[in-house]
Amino acid sequence: MLMPAGVLVVLLLGAIAFDLSLVFLRQRQASSVAVDVANDLATAALDEEGFRADGRFELDPARADALGRSLVAASDLGPDVVAVEVSVIAPDAVEVRVVVGVDYVFARAIPGASNGTTVTASATAVASP
Repeated sequence: MLMPAGVLVVLLLGAIAFDLSLVFLRQRQASSVAVDVANDLATAALDEEGFRADGRFELDPARADALGRSLVAASDLGPDVVAVEVSVIAPDAVEVRVVVGVDYVFARAIPGASNGTTVTASATAVASP
């Protein structure tokens, strides 16, 4: 009687470990996407008209938001992204926050357990001359 119960406990613990490792993987992927997008926006969202007019380096908030959303949507996590926030926090700095939904694989079979969770990652990039 103890052997089937032991096997069940080992399978249950393995399922929990698998689902939590999937959450950790998605967290790392979201962090990587946030860092990459923030790095790209630090230069790609430059207000070109202001730069050509008087040589000042300032990021365009509207351009940063639109470009950031499109870059996140084009990433590998695009279909799983729940929310994207792009903020220009200084004339030469941008912050990107990405929220990604994670679906559990094995926890769905447990009655009363949630089907998934969300992970959040953020990154800041500053353009330097």
